[in-house]
Amino acid sequence: MCNSQGELMIDEQRLKSIFDQEREKYRYRDKLTIEHVQKLEKTIEQLMRDKAALQDQLDRHIDKQMEQR
Repeated sequence: MCNSQGELMIDEQRLKSIFDQEREKYRYRDKLTIEHVQKLEKTIEQLMRDKAALQDQLDRHIDKQMEQR
């Protein structure tokens, strides 16, 4: 008869293996998240530079139009 009262018997090596697998899964997910955030930050920076360049072009165009009036 088992006296565990519903508890699972698991050896230390198996428990460590499961823990390591889960930790590796989260580490991989975190790495992907960090890489995605870095990529998004670079994209945002590029979009901000593009926006500034387009705003400058628009301002020059508006100034040119105002001078012609």
